[in-house]
Amino acid sequence: MNLLIKNIKILWKIVFVGKAVLHQKLFIKKHFIPQIRPFFKNADQTLTETDYNKITKYYGLIVPSILGELLCLLRGKKMSFVERKYGTYQSSLTGLVDDFFDVHDFTLEEVKKIVSFQKRPITSTEQLSTFLHRESIDFYKNRKGYIESLDRVLQVQEDSRQQLIQGVLDKDDLIDLTIRKGGESFLYFIRLYLSEITPEEDDFFYLLGGVTQFSNDIFDLYEDLEENVDTLLTTSSSVEEVRTLYYELIIKVFQKASKTNFSSIETFLEFYSIGVFNRCVVCLDQYEQLQQQSSLNTFQPKSYTREQLICDMEKPANLMKSLTMDIKKEINFSSISSK
Repeated sequence: MNLLIKNIKILWKIVFVGKAVLHQKLFIKKHFIPQIRPFFKNADQTLTETDYNKITKYYGLIVPSILGELLCLLRGKKMSFVERKYGTYQSSLTGLVDDFFDVHDFTLEEVKKIVSFQKRPITSTEQLSTFLHRESIDFYKNRKGYIESLDRVLQVQEDSRQQLIQGVLDKDDLIDLTIRKGGESFLYFIRLYLSEITPEEDDFFYLLGGVTQFSNDIFDLYEDLEENVDTLLTTSSSVEEVRTLYYELIIKVFQKASKTNFSSIETFLEFYSIGVFNRCVVCLDQYEQLQQQSSLNTFQPKSYTREQLICDMEKPANLMKSLTMDIKKEINFSSISSK
């Protein structure tokens, strides 16, 4: 009976995610693509097919359909059309702003002028960014802490770029930058769905965002190596050391979650674990096998091939492990609350 109940829960989660992604795909096709397509018919080539795919298949798709829907589940109210629209705009803008720093090499002041409409948009990238931001700013401007949150996101992006320029940071600095980068971005995004956030909720979401950034660094190891980005994993010689830190941070996430007043926090974290934490555990297992094959039992990420480092979550074994894993048992943590 317990196995049957577990399988039913897994099936329900798969259906929930599938419906959420399908709904967002339909929204993008019907409402979003007609809005942004004219910007890609440009002569300056600052917007490419790669940008189009990132916006329509990642930033504008995954973030609203997964994180957005989970936040709506957490608050107990379905996503409205307006929230879906501006959540898509906001998520898509995030990717473009990243490129201002990483690709176009804009200074922090230049980016601030763009997002504050003090600089006339010239390139197609700037024009699309201005359109997305201007369309949604009226909705966001009354959300407490939104402008301050946006400023902090831009600042941590600049700090991240400086880290890339200066080279390897020590472990503590890397942890701090990782948590800040994810935490500030997370707080920026959730203000669309949660108009009022308590200090306890702020702490929870900040750390959850930070651990999510850590998770992205685990999953995107090969990409970070290719781009010479230093992360906790690219600079480590021990997967177990990274795993220990990762588990400790997840435990802190669950501890902070117990201090929030959300009645459906358990369900939220179950979904989130499947989509983020569980798949990173699968990745860490794969990396640890590579380390064990070393004669010195050291992790040497730069010496591995793409095939060895890419964690294919479409493989049945990896997918099933991610779906069935109980992250709280994996990290040896008891129930977060008695709600």
